[in-house]
Amino acid sequence: MNSRRTFIKQSGVALSCFVGGAHVLITPAEARAQEIALQVFSQTEASTLEALANAIVPGAQKAGICHYLDYHLAQTVEDCLLMIKYLGLPNQAFPDFYQTGLKNAQNLALGRFGKHWAELEARDTAILLDDMANDKVSSWKGAPASFFFFVLRSDAADLVYGTEEGFAGIGIPYSAHITPESSW
Repeated sequence: MNSRRTFIKQSGVALSCFVGGAHVLITPAEARAQEIALQVFSQTEASTLEALANAIVPGAQKAGICHYLDYHLAQTVEDCLLMIKYLGLPNQAFPDFYQTGLKNAQNLALGRFGKHWAELEARDTAILLDDMANDKVSSWKGAPASFFFFVLRSDAADLVYGTEEGFAGIGIPYSAHITPESSW
């Protein structure tokens, strides 16, 4: 690693994007605020992803979960920092894993309550999350619902709580093996 900039780029804390023709490093939250174009997810998938991830880990939407996942899904396996990388799926299957899971989740919400995830009441969301976490969704296709739930929860928790600020937000001392010289 040659520089802090390289470290930040590779750590996933910042996303390397082109904005107005210039190459910039921005956080997933900034990418969301600036409405940086997504490379992998459709608008429907993005809406479902944000609502679902935020229900699992509050703060995930504001932290830019959709842009975080989208960015890493577009990277090579070496540069991808998502949980799925470590669970035995070939990297070309990563986008399909998330897209299939989001489609299943959207179909679950529509079938059960006639609403998209972003429109669900908190109690309805809790019911669906419980069903997903416990594999109680008979219509679910692809990887088990509980596996998708686990992976998405891990990615969202990494984004929301994987920094000094995230640790402080939940009142836990930050005990990194090597403490960063400055906050990024």
